[in-house]
Amino acid sequence: MGLEKFTQEQIDKMSMIELAIHILSEQKKEMDFRDLFDMVAQYKNFTEQQKEDLLARFYTDLNVDGRFTTLGNNLWGLKRWYPVDQTSEKSLAEQRRRDAEELDEDDEFYDEEEDYYDDELDDLDLDLGDDEAMQELYDDLDDYA
Repeated sequence: MGLEKFTQEQIDKMSMIELAIHILSEQKKEMDFRDLFDMVAQYKNFTEQQKEDLLARFYTDLNVDGRFTTLGNNLWGLKRWYPVDQTSEKSLAEQRRRDAEELDEDDEFYDEEEDYYDDELDDLDLDLGDDEAMQELYDDLDDYA
């Protein structure tokens, strides 16, 4: 049943979660959390203050309600759309695809902290088969933590 068939009074009586299920069912695809919340807020005629107050509650309700699933990157869908064994695989595949799209070919991923630790480890010149050397390595790493 489409949302246009509901009166405003019926929509006002629905929980945000019930409304989210109807919205996702009509859209027939996963949605970004913020877009989903904005649609719920629009149907419920929330004020800006109500939106601020209810945003965290809506997120918690989505997480707790067993009818929803997150697909990574804050995308949400209805769990019934996905076979159990594909949900995590699809989530990982979608996440990797989006991550790859976000990084341009010219962009170079650089983790300063990881690079720093690699340089420090290279400077130690340790024989990792030696217990004393391993202890020195652990002690040096503890200094950086």
